[in-house]
Amino acid sequence: MNGSGQPAVEEEDTNQHTLDCTNDADSMSLQSQGDHVEYQTQTFYMTFEELGIGEGMSSEDMMNAINSSLARSYDALQGVDAVGSLEDNRVKVTVTIDYKKADIQALINAGLLHEGEVDTKYVSLGKTQSQLEQEGYSCTIQ
Repeated sequence: MNGSGQPAVEEEDTNQHTLDCTNDADSMSLQSQGDHVEYQTQTFYMTFEELGIGEGMSSEDMMNAINSSLARSYDALQGVDAVGSLEDNRVKVTVTIDYKKADIQALINAGLLHEGEVDTKYVSLGKTQSQLEQEGYSCTIQ
């Protein structure tokens, strides 16, 4: 049993699952083995202002500024990779988390995971889907 009183997903469940969730502005894809999320890829958009990038910069200078801003936010986190690209006068950011390498508490401290995951030793696909749907995402599982 887990903390919510729900029966835990059977440890023997070794099926691969993919959960794809989208809302108006961004998307998230999670791959799991059973209920254990192993990888997460999130794509979202930021304005140049949000990243502290000035108008009139060359594309190369913009990309350097974008990736240096992302590095400051994410590089210290083990198992986390962030890449930015220019798209329609905004920045498309793709953040990938390898939960097999990442430190769950460090992800919570950085705001990438909800505090509710603390009581478990892994990120639950079912709990993550419920949380995303509460936040307005539409999700499908395969």
